[in-house]
Formats: sequence, structure tokens, C-alpha cells
Amino acid sequence: MAILVLTASLTAMVAQAQAAAEIPSGGTLRVATIGEPPNLDIQMVPSDLVSMIAQHIFEQLFAFDAKYEIRPMLAESYQISPDGRTYTIQLRRGVRFHNGKEMTSEDVVASLSRWGRVASRGRIAFQYIDRVEAQGPYTVVLHLRQPFAPLLAFLAFQNTAAAIYPKSVVERFGDQPISEYVGTGPYRFEEWRRDYRIRLVRFEQYAARSDEPSGFAGSKVGYLDAIEFYPVPEAGSRLAGILTGDYDYAIQITKESYPEVQRNPNVKAFTIQPGQWGWVIFNKKQGLMANQTLRQAAQAALDMQPILAAAYGLPTFYRLEPSYYPPGTPWYSKAGAHYYNQKNRALARELMGRAGYRGEPIRLIATTEYDYIYKIATVVAAQWQQAGFNVDLQIYDWATLLDRRSKPDAYDAFVTGHAFVPDPSLITIFGSEYPGWWDSPEKNRLLQAFNSEMDHARRLELWNQLQELIYEEVPAIRVGEEVLFDIGTARLVNMWASPWPNFWNVGLQR
Repeated sequence: MAILVLTASLTAMVAQAQAAAEIPSGGTLRVATIGEPPNLDIQMVPSDLVSMIAQHIFEQLFAFDAKYEIRPMLAESYQISPDGRTYTIQLRRGVRFHNGKEMTSEDVVASLSRWGRVASRGRIAFQYIDRVEAQGPYTVVLHLRQPFAPLLAFLAFQNTAAAIYPKSVVERFGDQPISEYVGTGPYRFEEWRRDYRIRLVRFEQYAARSDEPSGFAGSKVGYLDAIEFYPVPEAGSRLAGILTGDYDYAIQITKESYPEVQRNPNVKAFTIQPGQWGWVIFNKKQGLMANQTLRQAAQAALDMQPILAAAYGLPTFYRLEPSYYPPGTPWYSKAGAHYYNQKNRALARELMGRAGYRGEPIRLIATTEYDYIYKIATVVAAQWQQAGFNVDLQIYDWATLLDRRSKPDAYDAFVTGHAFVPDPSLITIFGSEYPGWWDSPEKNRLLQAFNSEMDHARRLELWNQLQELIYEEVPAIRVGEEVLFDIGTARLVNMWASPWPNFWNVGLQR
């Protein structure tokens, strides 16, 4: 067995060395994004756009590999006590921030403590974490009040990430959004010219891991000199920019262009599965949709097929699917499926009557910067109107939408997407502080039981109950499953596409 393991290891090392030798160095990668983020505070802002850019600057203690399994990143190793209440994490030595200072346990303690205050997922984790302490410069201990099964997944995930900042930055900005972007990642922040571009450059002192690269984990090498992110709100302009050579990578391309892209030898198409699902999320804190019966009426009214067809185009890019996890994954569930795709306007009107609805306008907010969001919103609004709702559809740029959805008095529902996450407890709406504010006693009871349970079979039973509860209390309406579609220049080398595309270990042929 030892010989087989050694042989496999050597084979992987040789393959990695060969792959590395084939990746060209130098050049600037130009990425067309859907818009401009409000800031790059990856701890605070629950936005995939922020995560996609900022993950090159910041890192966490752990990371997911290409199979969404958890690996140490800034951590060297870790131990979990038998009762699941103590996590002792040894840090890698010699890891430097972009300001030249070495990362130590003081930075980790300050960063995790802030994450527990400002991040929606951090607040969930700190319901279980009692305290974080440094034991010497390279050891951090997390003391838990009770076991928290998905803790490492929370520490690894890059959306509202438990990113490690310098202690000095944490102290300077406190719980306000940071604007001094200093991390440990393979690229450092250089410049942000508003409404034009964000530019990152290779961090020459980056301390790469020695293990095999995979997904967001393992060795990271900055082959590119620089990465530039350009806000390009129109999907057609992003596609045109790739075809003309103005950009090298573009996210969220209209699916109808897929056949054309496949025929073009100068362009690479990236289809991404698991991708994401579309969502209409209701404001449960105040306003009309705080009424659960009215939310059930909104759910009963919808016919998902035309919504999915409008949002995602070609049938190969979407699927009518009530489960939050695709078939074949450990968390696949049919719980609550009978509430999905009801297309029952008579039931919707009956529920409106029970809810005491009198035709008040329902403010549905969306953006055109994500094409699918706009199309979901327009078809949902039309179907609700046909069922008897009075819908006030409001369109904003993405940054404004992010701001408005954080204000309970600014809307009744918003449209968004949610990428695949490895553990259900990472789904955003389970955080009571996430916009929409799902804070029901039953959700909190089930979520706490799910998070505290260490046995997978029992966790699966609890997940079935949680998915059923989503369809019963309707904090959000899931419209279906989407296969993501990005494109890039054929000059890209070693690109691994994901819902959060990253560009370390990527080269550009000249």
C-alpha cells in the first residue's frame, strides 16, 4: 500500500510539474464582470462578485478543493477534541501580508472575532463559538459552547469569508467596511478607478503551499502579472468584448450564444455544474410579505417553466428541480416538492383572501446587470399580476440593489441567485441577519439541531425537515436549477471554472 501511495504521489507531483511547465508566465488578464462591487470587504458583503475579485487578495484558514472537500490553507494542521468543542489550529509560518508583515495568531484572532460580528455566516458560527484565543504566535484555539458540525466549511467558504486581515486593519476599521485591502493572497490590490476597473498585481512574496493545486485549495501560483476587472453590465457587451479581444474572460454570458461560441476557435466555453439556483427572497421583517399566507399565495401562483426559459434560454442550461441539491449529491431531497411549481392561480387568490390582501403594491426589486435576475423578475411580476397581485417592479444597478435589500423599509421582495454550497448550513437565508431576515422559531430550532448534530444520517433527516420548512414558510421561492456559462479567450491555459472563477495557476498564451 505504501508503495502505491508513494507512486501515486510521485505521479501527481510529476503531472503537476509538467502542467506548471506548460503554463506561460506574464501578461495581464482582463475580466468582464456584471458590474462594480460596493467594496471588497469579503467578510462583510454577501456578494459573489465581491468574492470572485477579493479571493485573489484574501485567504482563509481553510479552502475547498475541486471536489468541495476541505483542506488547510493558511492553517498548517488542526485537531478537534473528542467532544467537538475545541479546535486547535496550527498556522503556517512565514506567510506574509501584502504590507510585508508576517501573519500570526493575533491577526487570526482579530479577524475571526470581526467575522463573527460583521458577516451573516460569521454570526451563525459565533452562536456556537464561545471564544477564540492565541496560544503563542502560531497557534489559535476555538472554544465552542456546543459542537458545530459545519465549522470547517464556514471557515473555508469564500462568500462572507472568514478571511484573515492584519490586526492593524481590523483595529482601524472595526465593524465598518474596510477600504484598505491587505491580505495574504497571490495577488495584491493596486488600484480601483471607479466605474472603470479594479487592478490586482502579482504578490512577489506570496507564500505558496506545496501541496497539489485543486479548486480553491493547494498551491497557488501567480503566473499572470496582473488581473483587471472591468464592470460591463450588458451581457451582450461582455460577449462582444471577448470576440473582439477587449477582454480575456467574461462571466454570466447569455445562454443563446452557446452554439455560436462553440463554433468559434478563438473562444473557450465554460459550463459550470453544480451551478446555481434562482431565488425570489421576501422581506419577512416588515411590510406586506411579512405575512406568511401572502408568501404562500405568491408561491402557489408561479409556473416555473416560462420563468426558467426566459431566464436561462436553452433547455440544456436549466432544470425544473425542487431540491436544493442536485440528484446524486448527498443532500438531494424531495421534501416539500409538492409546493414547487404549483401554477395554481385559484389557490393563490384564495390565500390572498385569507391573508387580507387588498391590492397594495408589492415592491419587487431587481437588476439588469445579472441578465437572469431581470428576466426572472419580469416573468414573476407578470405571473403575479395575472394572479391578482399589484406588483411594483423596480430596477437598480447591482450596487444599489445590494444597498436597498439591506434596508427593511426599502422593498418587499428581491431576486437573486445562489451558487451551490457544499453544506446546507451555508445557504444564505438560514442566517437571520441575511437580507429578507428569516428568523422564525421553527427555522432556528431545526437549524440549531442540524448544526449541532455530528452524525450525517441524522443531519440528513434534519435537512429534509429544513427543506420542507422552506416551502411551508416561504422565506424565498426557488425557481429552478441553472447551469452557469462563462467564456474566455482560447489563449487561457489551465483555467478551472466555478461559480467564483479564480485566476491563480492560470496563464495566457502570447
